[in-house]
Amino acid sequence: MKIEPNNIYLGDCLKGIELLVDNSIDLCVTSPPYNVNLGNNKYNKNPYNLYNDNKEHKQYIEWLKTIFFKLYFKLKDGGRVCINIGDGKNGAVPTSSDITHFMTRELNYIPMTHIIWEKSQVGNRTSWGSFKSPSSPSFPTPFENILVFAKGNKKLQYKGETDLTKQEFIDWSLALWRFAPETRQKKFGHPAMFPEELPKRCIKLFSWVGATVIDVFCGAGTTCKVAKELNRNFIGFEIDKEYFEIAKKRIESVTAVQTALEV
Repeated sequence: MKIEPNNIYLGDCLKGIELLVDNSIDLCVTSPPYNVNLGNNKYNKNPYNLYNDNKEHKQYIEWLKTIFFKLYFKLKDGGRVCINIGDGKNGAVPTSSDITHFMTRELNYIPMTHIIWEKSQVGNRTSWGSFKSPSSPSFPTPFENILVFAKGNKKLQYKGETDLTKQEFIDWSLALWRFAPETRQKKFGHPAMFPEELPKRCIKLFSWVGATVIDVFCGAGTTCKVAKELNRNFIGFEIDKEYFEIAKKRIESVTAVQTALEV
């Protein structure tokens, strides 16, 4: 099977990545499952359809390491990877640190930046740990991480056209981003979505117009939809058929909107 740009594919990303052409991807913008037992914790009762979000932590990290190891060979020299991830148990499970460790120490990615996404939203403040006591306080995290890495070179290795405005560059090049999380999970039928603002910023900051952008955890298709809107090529992999169909409809709607505007 040949993987063609401007398509999403139903199946395991580990198999899909192997089918990609080497040195063909400019940018990956993705958000892996956070391994926080989604659907079975007291904060979110809406689980993934197929994926087990409660792996043993070491197994979970090894799984992610395998994915980004395979992806390394598919990136162009200077290609970037943006990983949106949160830390479990109010920061007590250092997922972002573990990812940074294996990406830079074991897989030879170059660290570019660590962006803090301030979601302007505080979770359930009844989980205090030891309330009014230093015994064992809890620290809910109203932020997530966007970890950015490069292959081989921090600088893009070919010239292209940018669609960044001056003000966007000034605002977004500060490694603290403030925008609201996605609130339409029920509408789209997916329990864990990032807002379109996140891939929009990553795509415009880290790739030229016409670049090829991949999301190896396509979900409801947000990255691919935004990539298409921004005149990038896109590739997505999604293991769940229901989410795949949701993503497909969202991406196809971009064409419908553009056609209507052109007419």
